[in-house]
Amino acid sequence: MSQHTLQQTPVRNGKDRQAGFARLVSIEVRKLVDTRSSLAIFAVLAVIAVALVVGLAVVGSGQGTPVTFASLAGSIGLFTALAMPLIGILGMTSDTAYRTTLVYYPLLRGRTAQFWAKVLAAAVLALALQVFVFLLSSVVAAALAGAGPGAAGAFDGVGQELATGLASCLLSTMFGVAIAAAIRRTALAITAVILVSLVGNGLILSLLPDASGYLSTITAVGALLGGPDAPTALEVASSLTLWYLIPLGIGWWITEKSEA
Repeated sequence: MSQHTLQQTPVRNGKDRQAGFARLVSIEVRKLVDTRSSLAIFAVLAVIAVALVVGLAVVGSGQGTPVTFASLAGSIGLFTALAMPLIGILGMTSDTAYRTTLVYYPLLRGRTAQFWAKVLAAAVLALALQVFVFLLSSVVAAALAGAGPGAAGAFDGVGQELATGLASCLLSTMFGVAIAAAIRRTALAITAVILVSLVGNGLILSLLPDASGYLSTITAVGALLGGPDAPTALEVASSLTLWYLIPLGIGWWITEKSEA
C-alpha cells in the first residue's frame, strides 16, 4: 500500500480574513442603496430637491428677484435639516434589528470598525445628495441667467455657499446618525429627530431663551451662518456635546456591549 503525504491547508488567522475599513465603508454604502425601499427613499428625496429648486426659481423669476446659485442652494435649509438626518438614521440602523451580526462581527476588525463605517457611509451618501442639489442649482441658475450681463453674477458667492452647504449637510447627517446610534430603531429615531427639530428647538427657545444656544440642535449651523447674533464657541461646544458626542458615545458603547 502506497503511503500518501497529507498536506495540511494553512489556517488563516483572524487578521488575514478581516475586511479593511475601506471595504467596510463600501459594504455599508451598498446596504443603503441596494434595496428597493432605500432606492425609493433616495428617489423621493431627489424629486423633492428638484421640486424645491425649480419651484424657488419659478417664484423668484415671477417676482423679478435675481435667481442665483447662492439663492437656490441656500434656500432649501429645511430640506437639508430633515433629509440628511434621515440618511444618517438609515445608515446607522440598517441591520441593528437582525441577529445575523452575531456571525458578521467575527469577520470584522471588531465592532468599532463597523460602527464608524456606518457613520462614514451615511456621510458619503448625504454628501452625494448635497452635491446633486448643488449641480441642480447651478444648472437652473445658469439657464435662467443665459448669456446676458447677469450671467456672471449668477454664481457670486459660490465658494462660501458650497462650504456652508457641505458643512450643514454633514452636521444634519451626523445629528441623525447620533440619535439613531443611541436609539437603534429606525422608526423611533425618525420620530425623535422630527420632534426635536420641529418642536424641541422651539420649546427650548420659548422656555429657556438665555440657554437656547447651549441646548439647541441648530447652534452649530447658526455659527456657520455667522452674523452679529452668531453663537459663541462655548455654545457650539455645548450643543455638539449634547446632541452629537454623547449620543454617539452611547451608541458606540451599546454596539460594543450588546449581543448583536
